[in-house]
Formats: sequence, C-alpha cells, structure tokens
Amino acid sequence: MVCPGSGVVLQARDRFEFAIKLVAGETILPQCGIACSRPTVLILSYGIPKSGSTLAYELIRGILEASGHEQETFINDRKPIEDLKPHIARNFVWDIDRDKIQGMLSVVEDRFIAVKTHSKLPVELLPWIDTLQSQKKIQVIASYRDPRDICLSLMDAGDRAQQKGKKGFSRTRGLDSAASHIQRRIQHFRVWGAAQGTLRLDYDEVAFEPDKAIDKIEDRLGVKCDREQAMKYAFEDARTQKNKAKRHRYIDEFDESQKAELYELFRDFIENVCERNNDAWFGEIRERLVETPTA
Repeated sequence: MVCPGSGVVLQARDRFEFAIKLVAGETILPQCGIACSRPTVLILSYGIPKSGSTLAYELIRGILEASGHEQETFINDRKPIEDLKPHIARNFVWDIDRDKIQGMLSVVEDRFIAVKTHSKLPVELLPWIDTLQSQKKIQVIASYRDPRDICLSLMDAGDRAQQKGKKGFSRTRGLDSAASHIQRRIQHFRVWGAAQGTLRLDYDEVAFEPDKAIDKIEDRLGVKCDREQAMKYAFEDARTQKNKAKRHRYIDEFDESQKAELYELFRDFIENVCERNNDAWFGEIRERLVETPTA
C-alpha cells in the first residue's frame, strides 16, 4: 500500500491503522513521518473575471505539477481540446451543475486535477458541495481581490476589446458598467465562499506574497511542492493575462470622489472579505439561501 500524500510504501504493520483512518477521512501519520490526508481529486478554482483568477488557477496547477500530480487538460467549454495550443491549454468550465461535477469526477478518478471556472454555483448544490468537500472528493478554492482594483482591470480589458474589435469584455464601458458587473459577481463569489471547506484565497497573497498562498494551498490539499518550480510555472511559463501587476491600483488611479463612492458601493465586501475574511458573513448567506445546513 502506498501513502497517497507522500508516495511512501507502507509496511504491513502500518496498513491496518492506515486503512481505518483513510476510510474515516482522518489525518494520517504513516511511519514515513510525512503528514498527509486522504487525497482530494477535483480542485475547482473559482474567481470573478479580471480578479487575478487565472493567476490563482495557474499557481494551483503549478503546485500540483511540482508535487508530482501531472495536470491533464480534459475539459474546456470555450474550445474543443484538440484546438487548444499546448502552452495555453487549461481546464475551464461554464455553467456548473450536478451533472457537470459528476462528469468531471468520473474522469479525474483518483488524480489531483484543477479546473478553472467563472460560473455561479447553484444554491441548491451547496449542501452537496459541503458533503463532497468533507469527503475530500473535491476542493473549492475561491480567489478574491479588492473590487476597486477589479474595476480598473475590467475597464482596461473593456478598452482593449473595443480597440481590437473583439467581443470579450467589450460590453464594459466605463466605471459604472464595471462596478455593476462586479456587484453581480460578488454574489456568486459569496455562495462559493460559503460552501463548508472552501479555501478563500486573497489575490494580493497570490501575486505579491506567493509563499503565503502556497502554504495555504499545500495545507488544504495535503501536498508538498517544489516551490521554485511552482512559481516559475505560474509567474513565467503560464499565460496569465498579465495586466499592470500592481497592488492597490485604485489608490493612485481613482480620484477621491470615485474612491469614496466605490468604498460605499463595496463596503460590505471590503470589510468582510478583503479586510478580515469574516466567516460569519458567508454564514449569513447560507442561512438565507439553504434550508438545511447538511445534505
């Protein structure tokens, strides 16, 4: 028997206790001395568009690759797999529902595979997602960013799309349009973030303090990676739609009136997520949307 987290072959005397704990989903401490846990298979990486979600996904993918978990591209709702260029191929899904999740689970089987999504999570699936996360069949990682900075990134993307005559983000025309879009998307993030066991990941850590982000991802997934390899992949090799790569752009790029207006508009999110990642704020949405807390 091989420990799924460390890859160490267990001796016969360790196997019985290992099997009992594996079935129970408990932390396992085999004789190899490396702490590991029952493997998570499907990692769903959610983020609001233009919030740095691609970088978060690629860092997760880099960590998995650098810990010995090869990443197969098996699903992409934007293009057929065979049409994707190898250096930019990634797993991506729209319109998450029960059938799509079950289909992905059947494909990944016992492997660690990351999939990116911008889809909302249907509220009725929350209890089921709770159960899947408690069983370590999936792991949701929901990345977030200060919405004032997302506004700027979204406005930049809108300007580029309009200049190039591309559809993409061309519907974003100015600050009011960007802010309205983000308000709707924040509600999607809140539902993903309310699932029990979801790891909520700050873009500022991913982009500017990646060791902190890697610590959190490794701990949640029960893996250990070659950090240099993981960061080289995420920050140099992967195509991550790099924009200005600047922290807190809004401070310099909005005037005082705009900053005051945006703070009031996004106050709830800024205070409960960006400033203190308040579990109670996510719990409130569960109480309103889910009739029963467990499946």
